[in-house]
Amino acid sequence: MTSQEALARIFAKARAFRGTPYFRVLYILVLGGLVAELYLLTASSLACLILFLMPLTVFLVPYYFGERRMRHFALNALPIFVIATLLAGGMATQALLAQAEPVELSSAAVPFSAPTMALANGTVAPYHADPNRDFTFRVRLITTVNDSYLNYTVSLNLTVIDGVSGTQPAFSMAYSPGTNSSTNPRNGTWYEATLPLGGSIYGYAFSVTDKRGNWTYTPSDFGPITASGTAFYGFFTYYTGISMTFPALFYFVILFMWWYTIRMRENRARMLGKEPLIPKEKPLPKPGDKVVDKPADPGGKASKAAAFTCTNCGADVGEDDEKCPKCGAVFEE
Repeated sequence: MTSQEALARIFAKARAFRGTPYFRVLYILVLGGLVAELYLLTASSLACLILFLMPLTVFLVPYYFGERRMRHFALNALPIFVIATLLAGGMATQALLAQAEPVELSSAAVPFSAPTMALANGTVAPYHADPNRDFTFRVRLITTVNDSYLNYTVSLNLTVIDGVSGTQPAFSMAYSPGTNSSTNPRNGTWYEATLPLGGSIYGYAFSVTDKRGNWTYTPSDFGPITASGTAFYGFFTYYTGISMTFPALFYFVILFMWWYTIRMRENRARMLGKEPLIPKEKPLPKPGDKVVDKPADPGGKASKAAAFTCTNCGADVGEDDEKCPKCGAVFEE
């Protein structure tokens, strides 16, 4: 068997497989994984584009492979987005649990912060630990002017999630003396807070105010990691499912637009292809015109016999005619 014959046999089997219900199951599974991967990109600056790309992918891939049944398109949405939600929740959980060290939080990534204050090197230790123990949060304050650390209030903004509900308590942080910690925040001042934490899901961030209405914030991050993997998976799956609502709704908008386009095209084709009620050879008479029955056969076999003959030109004239249809001579009664 040559390579061309083997390739032709593979293509033939692939075409035969496309006609089976298993092909639909296959592309539903593939699309579920693809949508899950696209969902993870919503954390980037391309979030808006990705939210529109997800439903377009769910529609265009089956359409490319020849799917044209509206019922199949509508039923595809549920398994695809459910699979994507479950996979995306699992991938987010695995990525977080595999992170060994916390990401240092900095106010440089937050716009509209006060230009005279900056927070940097915000962390929590230990990052991975068993619940019901003490955890230390530290952050460094840097200012552009000489001042005392007493004139600034640094806070730990904690998020505590249990199930689907959460609270956001704030805790004041104290000055942490040390070799690299100055009482003048222009040279860098460390603040810390130590808290006993349980087995909930935690998120943390830092903020500072100079007591004159100026504020600076850091972004938030998960930590410390004390909850189980099951708790994190349930959390990520729940919020991923809520986030999937928009692409799912937009998918049905795409389906409606496609269905409406098909219906309008069918109606237009039906109107253009419709036979006219009156044939072109027999147009409607104009208002005021007298209806005259013309013989179908000019040879005279099927024509109606004439009642009179015009004495002027010899043409056949009907008994109801007032003048000759050929020469126009007027008849006298």
